[in-house]
Amino acid sequence: MSLSLAAIMVSCAKRDVKRGNLSIIPLPVEVIASKGYFILDKNTTISVENAEQHRIASIFFGKFKTTSGWIPKIETAKKDASIIFTTDQSLANEEYVLAVAKKSIQIKSNSGAGFFYALQSLGQLLPPLYYSKTIQSNKTWSIPVATLKDKPAFKWRGYMLDVSRHFFDKQQVKDVIDFMAEVKLNRFHWHLSDDNGWRIEIKKYPKLTEIGAWRLNENAKDEYTSNWWGRPTQKEGDMATYGGYYTQEDIKEIVAYAKERYIEVIAEIDIPGHSLAAVASYPEISCAKGPFYVGTGGVNKNNTLCPGKEVTFEFVEGVLTEVMDLFPFEYIHIGGDECNKDAWKVDPDCQQRMKDENLADEHELQSYFVKRVEKMVNARHKKMIGWDEILEGGLAPNATVMSWRGEKGGIAAARENHDVIMTPARYCYFDLKQGDDDLEPNLGYAYTFLKDTYNYKIVSDSLTAQQGEHVLGIQGNLWTESITNWGQLTYMTFPRLYAVAENGWTKQKSKDWTSFTDRLLTQFERLDEKGERYATSAYNVRIDHKATTKGTIAITLGTEVADLAIYYTTDGSLPTLNSKKYLTLFEIDKTLTLKATSFINNRQIGNISERYFPVHKGFGAQVIINSKNYNGKSLDGLVDLNYGKLNQGDKNWNVFTGDLDVAIVFPDLTEIEQLKITSLRFTISGNYVPENYELYGSKDGQTFVKITEVDLKEQSHTQGRNKVETILNFEKTIVKAIKVKAKSVNPIPIRHHQAGNASKIMIDEIVIF
Repeated sequence: MSLSLAAIMVSCAKRDVKRGNLSIIPLPVEVIASKGYFILDKNTTISVENAEQHRIASIFFGKFKTTSGWIPKIETAKKDASIIFTTDQSLANEEYVLAVAKKSIQIKSNSGAGFFYALQSLGQLLPPLYYSKTIQSNKTWSIPVATLKDKPAFKWRGYMLDVSRHFFDKQQVKDVIDFMAEVKLNRFHWHLSDDNGWRIEIKKYPKLTEIGAWRLNENAKDEYTSNWWGRPTQKEGDMATYGGYYTQEDIKEIVAYAKERYIEVIAEIDIPGHSLAAVASYPEISCAKGPFYVGTGGVNKNNTLCPGKEVTFEFVEGVLTEVMDLFPFEYIHIGGDECNKDAWKVDPDCQQRMKDENLADEHELQSYFVKRVEKMVNARHKKMIGWDEILEGGLAPNATVMSWRGEKGGIAAARENHDVIMTPARYCYFDLKQGDDDLEPNLGYAYTFLKDTYNYKIVSDSLTAQQGEHVLGIQGNLWTESITNWGQLTYMTFPRLYAVAENGWTKQKSKDWTSFTDRLLTQFERLDEKGERYATSAYNVRIDHKATTKGTIAITLGTEVADLAIYYTTDGSLPTLNSKKYLTLFEIDKTLTLKATSFINNRQIGNISERYFPVHKGFGAQVIINSKNYNGKSLDGLVDLNYGKLNQGDKNWNVFTGDLDVAIVFPDLTEIEQLKITSLRFTISGNYVPENYELYGSKDGQTFVKITEVDLKEQSHTQGRNKVETILNFEKTIVKAIKVKAKSVNPIPIRHHQAGNASKIMIDEIVIF
């Protein structure tokens, strides 16, 4: 054997072959799998027909520079190339055929978008390691032999990012466009203005970015407080330091970047409501009296433009003219949602406008505003989109409706022959929780579960075939009230973005939840290689419980994805395949911390779910309510071993509309040394931590002596949405009965959401040790 041949054999032996699979999302129309692999290496050549195809190929294969240190050579009309682009006029727009053989790859389409989408599928046929951000030396990339025939079910496949509540810089916006492109989404809805920040440079109105782009930095410091509806409002002398904006050059650059990836960008300027950042910059366009400041957190009043003043329409036209010049797509979004009309009801200019225009009420006044704005938009040969509230008072003649408050608005608009985009909150809002309240980061409110997102039927059965043609497609929305960083953005986006992408691309009859969740596992590997944070909520173990009459707690475990193997522990250790396997409901009779996780093919896929369950001395005691303000489910609800989750609708919470005053009488003399009381802080609804707790004990059940007390003034006057545990420790004491008193916050302090009202106290259990 020659030395050169031996060297070649050693080199081949050392090559690390990485193989891809057919786990593609969104699911193609047709996948015909065969045997074998195509090897993609530095000797691979690509043949394109024109400059557009060359650009598309360069974007995709350019990624190999990061992963492999080399880029396949791209040439025009190279006959013996390994990968060949061919225009096929018989294919529809966005349709493509990707045929992978052992020695070649053929890519056919009738449009640049089709070629681009074919390469996104090719990327998913590559091993997940292809998405690594570090050089993978001496790797051979193998792609499974298969033929894909594919085209989208809907032409609108969107993702909305709210940059008003949390500002993301130019590079991060490009990163969003990249992850959209990988799953063939084609509409980037950019929410650029709201109460909490104005994010686009308008040269005619420079104060919009000088003032409107900045607010108090009261962002949540962790993922547990969730204080959007509890941030201090700005006052005179406060410095607004948080924010940012995009220059017009930034906008042009991002729009062009998206265009290269066949994504159209839709700007949203939210009017006439959600406009506090604009009003703070130019108070003359408001009905209310100032001073005005950019919203620190949740805002629900004095944040609307004044439709009674002509200066308002001059402002709107000036802003929209510059916006429409920057965004070449045919659509522009004007918001129109959640418009607080209280100021309009008392404003003389608004009332005069209603009289002059013969408008019946403030809903019709909003419709008047929207219709005037639509004329501005149509005059520039653009189409206007608004949230479904623009239906109220009469829909503008040519408007497209984005249906978010359920499907009702979209269905109504389609029946009136208006185009609609379906994005109902229950299925498409990524800012909502995607798993168990107590096992998720405290980001968002309400729920959008992955399975519901995936199974959502975009075109309602209540529409005729002709009406259904007005449904352009689907969009996932990420509002950023609870978001403070990129990791939270990706966590709330993935994997629900994959569900929206498949729903918008794949026909309803071809979708399959089990197949989707199987293919999702490969997507998780890709996200791991990218270093992106994502949610495994659908695979995480949900821990539910219900107390029994004998003083034990019955535990049930389950997952959103069916047929996973669940293992759990009760000794504080982490569950493994050697732990106890969950088969059916079981009971616990002592205080413990339960931990559980799920496995697929002996591989852990879920996070560790954990819940603490106290089995305490109070069970079986008599509870006496010494006040008339109790709204609990039963008198023993405070000692029944049923614990509330971070959800004010959970029936295990006991509600007191005022001060707390309860007595707990034990069957026998009992030694105690500690109380744990968890209260639900949900201040947007007036539920506050009490200002203090006082504990009294009695050996005869008649005469009570104070044992201890704890002051909670600071915690009680903090807004937010979370559970707060208070521990009262004291010397061991023998008692027949105890009294627990607590003072509610009354009145709720100024600068709070429900200032001046009386608060409620919500506690689930008085845990006694």
